[in-house]
Amino acid sequence: MGYVRQTSLPQAEPVTLAEMKNFLRIGNTFTDDDQLIAGLIQAAREHAEKITGRAIAQRTFRMVLDSHPYYTDTIQSQLAYPPSYYSLPRYSTTLWNYSQMIKLPFPPVISVQQMRYIDPTGNAQIMRQDVDFVLDRMTEPARIFPVPGQYWPADLYVANAVEIDFTAGYDPNPAAAPDTHNVALNPPMQQPDSTIVTAVPQSLRRTIMLLVSNWYDNRWQEVPPEIDMMLYNDAVIDFAPTRG
Repeated sequence: MGYVRQTSLPQAEPVTLAEMKNFLRIGNTFTDDDQLIAGLIQAAREHAEKITGRAIAQRTFRMVLDSHPYYTDTIQSQLAYPPSYYSLPRYSTTLWNYSQMIKLPFPPVISVQQMRYIDPTGNAQIMRQDVDFVLDRMTEPARIFPVPGQYWPADLYVANAVEIDFTAGYDPNPAAAPDTHNVALNPPMQQPDSTIVTAVPQSLRRTIMLLVSNWYDNRWQEVPPEIDMMLYNDAVIDFAPTRG
């Protein structure tokens, strides 16, 4: 897994100011602390994301890699030195699928806008979801694979040669309808369509509100361990960890 940075701010937090004031039993006419409460909501959401490994507020991210994964022979890989392609396996295996896999953090991942890479001639190239690669949204973390039967292209040996722009995070509406993605590959049926629930879980909303309430009443207190234990229950668990 590469390095990831957010490239946009959330359009909405999972808990609104009005909901938080109601939770705190603060009347709508009292607005002196509105800015403070809004800041605490954001801080609580950011803390919850660090503990759970999820994007609780939907926004865009960019992940950078020094290269695509390569289909490699594990014995040759151990004997190779940069910039040989054999030195670049992120997942050392002779299995086609796992050696090609790229994992995206911060579920739920909604879509991948593009994959931009620098080819060996130094020119930037663009790859598109459902055209050059497929996105598996059903797993946590989500996974990207090249189109079946294909391999990732070669990259110029430079830092951050591969950039993956993607959208991840929950819909702030707890009642939001599930999101369905119909894969349009040619030939078809090389990747199943996917439907995932993107509505923000009520358990995460409640934990955020409890943390905001704690901070509002106790301005100098750190995060109570009970809050973190609640968040750990919603943490992402990678049942198939890989090297890289």
